[in-house]
Formats: sequence, C-alpha cells, structure tokens
Amino acid sequence: MKNIKKIIYLFFLLIIFNTGFAAADTSDAPDAPDTVEIQEKAAHSRVGIGIGYLFAGYREETDIPLNRYVHTFAFALDGNFEKGRLLYSFNSNFIFGKNKAIEINSNENYFTYYQKESNFIKVSLENSLDYRLWGNNALPGYLGGALRCDVYFTHLPQTFYYNLTGIISLDIHLTQKWIINDKNTFAVSASIPVLGFGIRPPYYGLLYTPLDLTMSFVSLHNYWAIFCHVKYEYKLTRLISFYSNLGFEFSHINFPQPRRDASIRINAGVSFIF
Repeated sequence: MKNIKKIIYLFFLLIIFNTGFAAADTSDAPDAPDTVEIQEKAAHSRVGIGIGYLFAGYREETDIPLNRYVHTFAFALDGNFEKGRLLYSFNSNFIFGKNKAIEINSNENYFTYYQKESNFIKVSLENSLDYRLWGNNALPGYLGGALRCDVYFTHLPQTFYYNLTGIISLDIHLTQKWIINDKNTFAVSASIPVLGFGIRPPYYGLLYTPLDLTMSFVSLHNYWAIFCHVKYEYKLTRLISFYSNLGFEFSHINFPQPRRDASIRINAGVSFIF
C-alpha cells in the first residue's frame, strides 16, 4: 500500500511541477495567446500507445470466496478525435498476470486445500461519444455515452480448469478537460454502466466440456461499476506528445455468484497527433 501511495504522490507532483513551469513561461511571454488561441492549438486528434503497471485485487466466488491479488504490467491503446462540440474517445487495455498459489484450511482444520498458481487475463474496450455542454475554451466539459466491453479470464496452467466472465454495457460517460496552454493538457474522464448483457459460469468449469454459462441482462440491480482516468499530456512537437495516465476501477457483479474487482493502474506512453 505504501508503494501505491508513493506512485500516486509522484504522479501528481509531476503534474503540478509541469503546470507551474508552463504557467510561469506563459506569464513571462510578452504576447501570450488568449484562451481562444490556446483552444484552437490544443484541440487535436491523437492516438497513443503506452505501458504501465497494475495493482489489482479481485474476489471470484464461483471459484473460492477469497481475495486474490495481481501485480503486473499493463498495455494500453487509446485516442480521441474532436470535431466541433463532439468528442470521440476510445480506450483499450490488456492485462496478463499470475495469481500466487494459496493454502486454504477448513474451519475445523480437518484438511488443507492448495489453490494452484493461476493465470489472470483481462481485456477492456471502451468507445465513447461526448458532447460539450459546459465550460469555456480553457475548461471544456463533455457529457455523453459509451459502449464498453470487459472480459475476465482465469486459468489453471496445465489443466482444463478456467473461469470466464464477459460483459457488454452502455455507460454514462463524462469528460472534463483543463487546457493549460498549447503544450500542456489535463483531463479527467469517468464512466458508469447503466444497462448491458453479461455471461458468467455458475462454477469453475472445464475448458473442453460444454459449460452451462449463466446469461443475464445487467443494470444497477446486479452490476455496479465505475471506471476513471486522470490523464496529463505534454506536447513535445507538432506531431508527438508524451502522456501519463492514472486509472481507477471498481466493479461488482452479482450473478450467479458475486465477483468484485478493484484496481489502480499507472502508465505512460507516446501519442501521435494529426
């Protein structure tokens, strides 16, 4: 937990340092551009690719009702395209890690059960379309919707045992930008699922045996989640920028058995502007 706090503090100190440095440079300039000019220069389309590290925990009760933890590298591909008041964004993340083997004792200590090391994979895809509704040229705010897909997969190596969960949802999506100047941009986005469809196994299944997957419509009565991104972007040249991203996630699936996921992800990468 201490390492996570240090990473978060370092992330925000980096943003504050760059913000202060950029503000100082702008104030000293004799003919600094006004907010309208800044908006025209800062508004752009971009595609970025990055790598980072994930601190996650989950509890899957179709397997065993214990907390499992994953610390691993994460890969991300994202981008956004602006036209007028419309803002289209996409975010995709791929995570692959391993859960350590665990030992489980019965309540009466009659026996001991060993859970083998397992592979953990998660793939997330989000496409959002927002419309600018508030703010000025330096602080534009957007509200819209998103189509999101999340797939969770765990597998015991050298066995046929696996667990698969997939959810497609329609989300409320919000984006708030802070265009500091023509080189520095800060953005916060969040999405909350409101309606969708999901598949989950009723138990830990077999890969080569037909699995009686439970299919269900999902809404606020059986699926609660929030996905957040805090992103800072620094424009290196007219075509390339550097960005860092801090992501938060919490989700709770309540059918047929509960599953809970929570994670913090920090990553950095390069964006190509056009």
